[in-house]
Amino acid sequence: MKEFIMILLLISTLYAGEGSEKFEKGMEYLLGSQSVKQDKVKAFEYLSDAAKEGDAAAEYNLALMYYLGDGVDQNLSASLALLEKSAEKGYRLSIENIGRIYMMQYQFDKAIKWLKINVQAGDARANYFLAEIYLQKEDFKSAKLYAKKAMQSGIVEAEALYKENNLSKY
Repeated sequence: MKEFIMILLLISTLYAGEGSEKFEKGMEYLLGSQSVKQDKVKAFEYLSDAAKEGDAAAEYNLALMYYLGDGVDQNLSASLALLEKSAEKGYRLSIENIGRIYMMQYQFDKAIKWLKINVQAGDARANYFLAEIYLQKEDFKSAKLYAKKAMQSGIVEAEALYKENNLSKY
């Protein structure tokens, strides 16, 4: 499950966003361009400065750097703290991913909070992840509810989850 979630996270949102001038410069160094050679140290410096000024996109991208250990030592605590700050500011990509990362870390209460926000924003996959969490918590009625919502949205894995865990009996 962790690999599946990680693949979703990386494919859908790797290093994205719009932000301040420092953010833009940081992203240019992070990814490299025709005019700037890739330099993760400089990228980290610019993105850190932008994040200190409250730039949610910079916070998100720094969180990814920490999460992946991309140009910095991998640090999940720093990654989650930055994602949380960015998500609380309403930054869409942070909101989409923080619940999934908390889920991977078995911090289910925090994951539930953010995944429910995703559900309200129309993220059908969040229903599936909520069903998985509620199964882990042995709250089968809630697992059934979210699995059904995910199935109604066409999430194929939800049907398997529903059947494998015999959720129809709850």
